[in-house]
Amino acid sequence: MKEVIETGDFDFYPVEHHIIDSSTDGKKVEIKWSDGHLSKFHFIWLRDNCPCCIHPDTREPIFNIVSMPDDLLIYSVSTTQEGFLEVIWSGEPHTSYFHPGWLRSHCFDLLKKPFPEPLTWDSKNKKEPDRFDWNEIISDPKTERKWLYSLVETGCSIIQNVEPSKNGLIQIAKRIGVIRETNFGLTFDVEAKTGPDTAAYTEIGLPPHTDLPTREYQPGLQLLHCLKNSVKGGESILVDGFRVAEEIRLKEPETFDLLTSVPWDFGNRSTLTDYRWKTPMIKLDNNGKIEEIRVGNFLRVPLQIDFDLIEPMYKAYKLLETLNHDDRFKLRFRLEQGECLIIDNRRILHARDSFDSSTGERHLCGCYIERDELWSSIRMIERRNRQKRMNSALNQ
Repeated sequence: MKEVIETGDFDFYPVEHHIIDSSTDGKKVEIKWSDGHLSKFHFIWLRDNCPCCIHPDTREPIFNIVSMPDDLLIYSVSTTQEGFLEVIWSGEPHTSYFHPGWLRSHCFDLLKKPFPEPLTWDSKNKKEPDRFDWNEIISDPKTERKWLYSLVETGCSIIQNVEPSKNGLIQIAKRIGVIRETNFGLTFDVEAKTGPDTAAYTEIGLPPHTDLPTREYQPGLQLLHCLKNSVKGGESILVDGFRVAEEIRLKEPETFDLLTSVPWDFGNRSTLTDYRWKTPMIKLDNNGKIEEIRVGNFLRVPLQIDFDLIEPMYKAYKLLETLNHDDRFKLRFRLEQGECLIIDNRRILHARDSFDSSTGERHLCGCYIERDELWSSIRMIERRNRQKRMNSALNQ
């Protein structure tokens, strides 16, 4: 069988440890590995992940738990000559073969090699976004990997030497994944306009904010590509919202609880559309880690909560906004022609100083991409790296 069929998916699993011994009591399998590690796998989990019970083209599971016999147990386990774990089932005439690299990779008891994690920053430990050259990104996989990891770790980066056009922006976006279209279009032009439908299309300074907190699913990444910038003013500002949230959690835990539990009302209204969403400004994941920030002073509508919560919530909001405006959390820089700024829009707040369009031109072109696209790109890079390791081992 081909490697991809043996493991049950499209990924590659170099065999770095071999199965020395295996045993079962019918409901679980215990495996001893060549490095001495012991793994334990539940029989239901093994049956559900049988690598042969997939569609041969899509690699999607075709086994359904409703078809599992009530008396299903493991009859026996052994190791094949090729090093696979062989599982013979009782209750149904079926045998499963599990690739040792795949099993080891999915062991419950091992700490998985972590993907990049957010590393919060402020103006003391970071002076500007990480910078990368576009030509190096597209020609060197190591540079591309470093760039994508940087977007997760710091939440922002600047790509230099990009064609100063909409096409240059689209090339970068498609390098990561699929562009998300919004009511502002597939791409949008940030410049002073007549009859603007958002404050971004004016000359005024913008306070630190995330884009489209008014949507059920706030865009994950925002790209802002500088096509022209010769005006006086208009410097870009970034704030790590996770860092600000950490500060509140540490020093004002009761305020943090309010900001993570009481929903706020956001709205984006124009003559043609009316988007609304209600959710807390700080969102936590199931483990209590900060997962998302939603801030947009000019994208709020009248708050609709219990009367007794009005005053404490406005105090909480004032603290959040005060810290967002504090210089110790800000990065300030000027985006030049041919530079593309990319930020995690669910973490990094962006702002700008006011500018005078009579002194020159300022034209940014932007678009949105979901975080999912970034994670997929990182996984694909790691998959290719595993394939190289596996091929190298086979050729030795």
